[in-house]
Amino acid sequence: MALTMEHRRHQDLAVAVLAGQIDVATSAQLREDLTCLVASGTRHLILDVSAVSLIDSNGLGVLLALHHHLRDHCGSVALTGVNRQIREVLRVTRLITVFPIYGTADVAIHAHHAGHHATAPSHTTHDHDLDGR
Repeated sequence: MALTMEHRRHQDLAVAVLAGQIDVATSAQLREDLTCLVASGTRHLILDVSAVSLIDSNGLGVLLALHHHLRDHCGSVALTGVNRQIREVLRVTRLITVFPIYGTADVAIHAHHAGHHATAPSHTTHDHDLDGR
């Protein structure tokens, strides 16, 4: 299954909406798309993964590399729309403590503007409005 990415800017951050699968077949393209987005000046990024059906270790590697790059450049990356499968993958790999997680992009944008966009705390995530997920 193909992976698509659409993005929009909100002042000093971008929201990238991903759809499809993030796996060995799509992770290189995702890395390239995200690299271009960051190279265009994006320092704070919200990834909406509500339409992502699967993420494998290759996809996790892309997200982790993005996190490290943005953190090293005083930026941040947060996730929104995390489904049960992705949440479980993040939990098992302990990456759930790396990425702030929000229920919607609007909540993540609000948190960013309220100053909660620094790197995720080492022991918890920002679980807001998750609709029981």
